[in-house]
Amino acid sequence: MLLATPSTSTPLRDHWQWRPDWALDRPCLLWYLTFEHQPELSQRAAAAHERLRGVATVDPVPLPWLHLTVDDVGFVDALSPDQVDETVASARSAVAGWRPPPLTLGPVAPMEDSVVLPVGPPGELHELRDRLRTATTTTLGATANDALGVFRPHVTLGYLNERCDASTVMRPLESVTADPVVVSVPRVTLASVTRRERHYQWTVRGEVPLAG
Repeated sequence: MLLATPSTSTPLRDHWQWRPDWALDRPCLLWYLTFEHQPELSQRAAAAHERLRGVATVDPVPLPWLHLTVDDVGFVDALSPDQVDETVASARSAVAGWRPPPLTLGPVAPMEDSVVLPVGPPGELHELRDRLRTATTTTLGATANDALGVFRPHVTLGYLNERCDASTVMRPLESVTADPVVVSVPRVTLASVTRRERHYQWTVRGEVPLAG
C-alpha cells in the first residue's frame, strides 16, 4: 500500500500546472471514489489541515472534495451524451458481482507535489481500475483518455503551490496520528472535473454501485 515517498530533503514541486490539453473551461471526465458520510476520514483530514494552517506552500483540499482518482475517461467536449451514458452502462456491467473490501487510508505521506493518505489494498484498487479501463476502452476505443500514468492509490489532503522540501509540509504533521482510517466504498462516480480556486471541483455525470 505504501507509496514511494520523497525524503524530507527532497524538493517537492508545484502541483498547479495544467496538462497541455486541459483548460479551466474544459471539464475532464474522471472515475472517482468519493467519501461522503465518512466522519473518521473527515476528522483526520481536518486535523491535518489545522496543523498545516499557516503553511503557505500547501492548498488544503476542502473536505467535501476529498477523492481518489481511479481512471481517466475523456473531455466532456469530445464525447456525446450517449457516449457518456454508454460508458457508465459499460462500467456497471464491468463491476457487476464484484464487491471491494473496505479501504485503509494512511498514514500521512508526501508525494512529489502533494500531501496524501496512501490507500489500500492495492490489488483490489488496481482491479477496479482495470475493470473501469476495460469498460471505457470498450465503449470509446481510441478516443478514451489515458493520461494519468502510474496508478498509486491515494487521497490528497493538500496540493503544493510552489517548490519546497518535504520537511516543510511534513514537520507540522508529526502529531497527526498514524493510525489507519478504514472506509467503505459503496460506489464509483463518473465526475466532470475542473480546477477552480486551486482545488478540484466536479459535478456527477454517473454513479455505479459497488455492492456485489
